[in-house]
Amino acid sequence: MIFFLAALFAGCATTYVNLSGLTAEQVAENIEGQSGSFASFTSTGYGNFETPQGSFNARFELSIQRPSQAMVNLYGPFGIKVAKVRITSDTLIVYNSIKNQVFVGKPSASNLGRLLMVATNGSSFTDLLLGFMVPLAHLDKPDSSSSYDGKVADFTYVSQDTVEKYTVDGEYLRTTEYRQTIAGDEVMKIEYSNFTKIDQIYFPRSISFEDARHQVSARLYYQDITLNQKDDFELNVPPDAQEVILN
Repeated sequence: MIFFLAALFAGCATTYVNLSGLTAEQVAENIEGQSGSFASFTSTGYGNFETPQGSFNARFELSIQRPSQAMVNLYGPFGIKVAKVRITSDTLIVYNSIKNQVFVGKPSASNLGRLLMVATNGSSFTDLLLGFMVPLAHLDKPDSSSSYDGKVADFTYVSQDTVEKYTVDGEYLRTTEYRQTIAGDEVMKIEYSNFTKIDQIYFPRSISFEDARHQVSARLYYQDITLNQKDDFELNVPPDAQEVILN
C-alpha cells in the first residue's frame, strides 16, 4: 500500500497591507472568515508526483464539502479511472479499481503521505487542499516569535528539537508556506501559490507538498473551480473487493 499512486501510474491585483505588528490571531480570523463563507468546493486538475520508484502524473476530480469531507477521482492514461478516494474527519477510504482493492483507515499524516503523497502538519485535509492553513496550532509552544519583511510575515514555533514556520503573504493575508524542521533537518514543506479570487475568496491554484520522511512529493494544479455545487459523496465499492485495513 506504500506509495499508492506509484503503483497506479508508471488572479486579480490587490493592495498589500502593512504586516508590521500583525498577529497570528488576526491572520486566523481572516482565514476563518473566508473559509466559513461557502459550503462546498469542486475542481478538476492534474498532479505531478515524485516517489523513490519514479515520477508520475494524474488527472483528478475533487469535491470538498465543508468542513471535513472530500471525494477524489483519479484518472490514469487515456482517461481511465484508476482510483476513488473518500475522506472524512475520521475515515480514509481508497478504492484501487485496477486491483479491486479497498484501503480503509484513519486520515492520519502517515496514511495520507504514504497513499496520496500529501504531507500534513495535523491540519484538516480539506483545509490543506483549500489553502486555509492557520498559523495558530502551536501558540502554546514554549518559544514562539514573529518577524516581518515588507510584504511577508513569518510566525515561528519551537518545541524541543522541532521548529515550525508559517509564512503569511500580505496580498492575501493567507499562509503561503509552511516548513517543519526536526533536529535541523527539514522534514516537511507545503507551499501555496497562483492565488485567484472567486466570489471574494482567494484560492491557490497551485499547491506543493514535500514529505522528506517518506521521500514523496505532490504538486497539484487546480484548473476550474466551482463553489456551492451539489456533488455525490458516496463511494460505492464492489462487494468482492479485497479489503485492506490501514494502521
